[in-house]
Amino acid sequence: MTHASPRYRSLFAAVLAALCLVLAGCPARLPASPDAGRSVRLSFSDPDARTVAVAGSFNRWDPASHAMTGPDRAGRWTITLRLPPGGYEYRFIVNGAEWVADPGAPSIDDGFGGWNSVLVVH
Repeated sequence: MTHASPRYRSLFAAVLAALCLVLAGCPARLPASPDAGRSVRLSFSDPDARTVAVAGSFNRWDPASHAMTGPDRAGRWTITLRLPPGGYEYRFIVNGAEWVADPGAPSIDDGFGGWNSVLVVH
């Protein structure tokens, strides 16, 4: 009997946690009050992008509702969101057409052959 390496156990734990969030149901919209929730900063690096936005379960996957600011000198695009505690799935939309998972976040199968990034707000 072989044992999984710590790296694979860690990856399995992250995927399992994300799956539990999905099965428990993720919030589908932003809070009504801009003062509700916690500030969460997302960033994405692509110095060649002309535009970057973020869409996810927090904004009904609307690619036009949350444009990111950038790029800075390092090619990084950023946005700060106010979200209530919970689990969210999201992707970055580059140049209005390419949907990209966040390389710095855990991901979960989107059910359509791709991957959504997972964000947990405490």
